[in-house]
Amino acid sequence: MLQDIFNDVQAKIQNQIQEKFGLSADQTTQSTNVLLENFKKFFSEDLMAGGMSGMKDLMSNGINDIKNNPTLNNLRDNVLSDLQSKVGLSEDTAQKVRDFSLGELFASFKEQFFNEEGKPDFSKIMSKINISDFQAQAQEMMGKMGVDLSKFFGK
Repeated sequence: MLQDIFNDVQAKIQNQIQEKFGLSADQTTQSTNVLLENFKKFFSEDLMAGGMSGMKDLMSNGINDIKNNPTLNNLRDNVLSDLQSKVGLSEDTAQKVRDFSLGELFASFKEQFFNEEGKPDFSKIMSKINISDFQAQAQEMMGKMGVDLSKFFGK
């Protein structure tokens, strides 16, 4: 589910940043890889570290204003740093690429998961979830916790 969205966003961003900022093909690929790596890390580590409070903070501070949302400061800083150190972009170009790329990434997620009022849309979210994958992950998690549901239900 998310990987398909990442792939679509990556292709869209790559075309645009190469044209807008005059990056080489290699710099363009590296830039989008840096963006997605940092976003995945942000989502899985930074945002979820505080449980649902991180997600609540992100939403309450406004997903529309990503430049001023304090929940996104680490993500913004990490992307900027990596664009400079790993891709070799100047600070000015790195800031422009970061701001544009993050804007496109969040716009894509907003389109995929939120309604017109900017609130999470449960039907959109559920349409993206592969129930069999979710079931397999839940069973795996329960197995790791030592829970055998078949015994509970007498099967």
